[in-house]
Amino acid sequence: MDDLNVQQNNQENKPVVQIKKFVSLPKFIFLVLGLILLAELIYAIRVLTLPAPPVAGKVPLQSKVGTISLNAPKNTYRINEIVPVAVNIETGSQAINGVDVIIHYDPKVLEATSGGLIKGRLLEEYPTMAVDASKGLISISGINSLQNVFKGKGQFANINFKAKTASGKTSLTVDFKDKGSTIDSNLVEASTAKDIVEQVVNLELVVQ
Repeated sequence: MDDLNVQQNNQENKPVVQIKKFVSLPKFIFLVLGLILLAELIYAIRVLTLPAPPVAGKVPLQSKVGTISLNAPKNTYRINEIVPVAVNIETGSQAINGVDVIIHYDPKVLEATSGGLIKGRLLEEYPTMAVDASKGLISISGINSLQNVFKGKGQFANINFKAKTASGKTSLTVDFKDKGSTIDSNLVEASTAKDIVEQVVNLELVVQ
């Protein structure tokens, strides 16, 4: 009888053990999967929050400042060749309604005439477009109405010089003394009428 009772008890316990194994196995699997997903989530958050590596050949963007620059398609010219020089401006984050540009050049090397001064389309009126060949000075000014301001960058004017003499290097320089000065080249801020030029880019040429 005792053996029979033990056998019956063993048979009754087997389903219980099997049920426990069946129930505990999925729990274990879900627990492992949950830990794996948690680890992957933590890894993804760390990767996404890392700073992006610098891209080769690119410089981080910086805030622009008021700039007047002189540019030519090439740096070397021959005698009697036309030398087209673009006068470009950059207003940065500010809006302007007036520009005054004074350029110094060597009249012994380059020839400039009023006919070679070509106004751009950034401003409405260009009241001054003058050449002083004896002093080697070019003056160009442009204005807009108060309702029509300009903000950004573009070509303010173009100057067509003519190479006269083979003298090697020659310079074209924008007359710029200091930010805020009103007796040199200026970008006139629309809201304050203050000069916002902070830098200029001059031009080196070779005539041969």
